[in-house]
Amino acid sequence: MIVAIGSLQREATGIISSSDYTPVEAPEDFAAYKPESSGSNQFPVIVLSGSGPERAARATQWAIGEFQPEAIISFGFCGATKDHARSGDIVIAARVLNLPGTPFEWSFVDDTNSLGPDRTMLLTARTAAEMSGLDFHHGTIVTVSRVPTTPGAKRWLGEAINATAVDTEAHTVAATATKAGVPWGVVASVLDTRDFNVPAIIDRLGSGPNERGLTAYIKHLSNSPQDLLDLIRLRRASTRASASITTFMTAFMEAHTALTRVEEPLDSQ
Repeated sequence: MIVAIGSLQREATGIISSSDYTPVEAPEDFAAYKPESSGSNQFPVIVLSGSGPERAARATQWAIGEFQPEAIISFGFCGATKDHARSGDIVIAARVLNLPGTPFEWSFVDDTNSLGPDRTMLLTARTAAEMSGLDFHHGTIVTVSRVPTTPGAKRWLGEAINATAVDTEAHTVAATATKAGVPWGVVASVLDTRDFNVPAIIDRLGSGPNERGLTAYIKHLSNSPQDLLDLIRLRRASTRASASITTFMTAFMEAHTALTRVEEPLDSQ
């Protein structure tokens, strides 16, 4: 069994609707879904932690204890830190790196906490991306404590530490899985491009996986009406990113089954 750990419902909606998933009881306000199909190797268990590294750590610990997975894949949306990445592109992590603290502290980069994925999971991810025909990038995904919303912050991450993308959960999931001895991989779908200025309402640090209601956006726009066009663009980008991650996950599970299948010995003549 593979467990796919994400943060928000909108990241997983396409995956859940593509098969017969049922909700399962989960602690706190995490969300978890298990495939009903008897061929459970075809679909991953999905656990959604909500936003931020602390929630991701607790959800990953719970998922490992609850499901005893053979492997974990961290998935979700990310911000691009290179100018060639577009919304909906897939980023496969060759390494994940954690940058704690605020952007003012990022100049002191310590790469000793850099982690590399399981070789089979990495090969499976690359195979899945090629099979699905998705545009993809292979590089470092850096995890920070808060969503970097400005082009300047994302550009710095791309140039100073050669990151391909940034998120707020991947390294935490990887570190927790490593500590438990569970193989892992990380894949993300680009939501915001490097030069896109993300409206502040997108930062949901510490909140659960469920969507914000319309009221929250109306209140935000009443104070920041200039964000309307950016929110519309972000909504369209979210649709592309979700479609890409759904396509990728289907191909990933097919590739994983093929790459890990034990061939039966040929009958003797």
